[in-house]
Amino acid sequence: RELHARYEINLENYSKTINVEGQLMVLMANRYILPAGLEYQMNVGQSVAAAKAGGVPSKEGVKHLAKVVGLVDRFRQKTEALARALDHADSSAEKHAKYMRDTIVPAMVALREIGDQLEVVIPHAIYPLPTYREMLFVK
Repeated sequence: RELHARYEINLENYSKTINVEGQLMVLMANRYILPAGLEYQMNVGQSVAAAKAGGVPSKEGVKHLAKVVGLVDRFRQKTEALARALDHADSSAEKHAKYMRDTIVPAMVALREIGDQLEVVIPHAIYPLPTYREMLFVK
């Protein structure tokens, strides 16, 4: 009986921890990374438009803009998917923990993958968070 109670507590702690981490990811995505991505997207778009207006359209600029727009769109979609998935409850601690493992953790990984790609594309002057490189090799 005591073992089962500890098991339930561990499952509940696991679910709460994953929920907090997921909520934090959504917050950071919406508050920091998405605005930086949109700002960079605007900068690239203005650059492409200026080149076109100047009579020298930039094929590579258009390709880069398409890449940035695609990343920003996918990032927003993954953020919304995670936010929706986090709105879950279950009376069974075991079922809820399995949901966290099978649904929330993969959604977090998917968001992280796109966020990592944006981190590499967005210039340092715009990106609001420390990059992995900065965290590993402190300047």
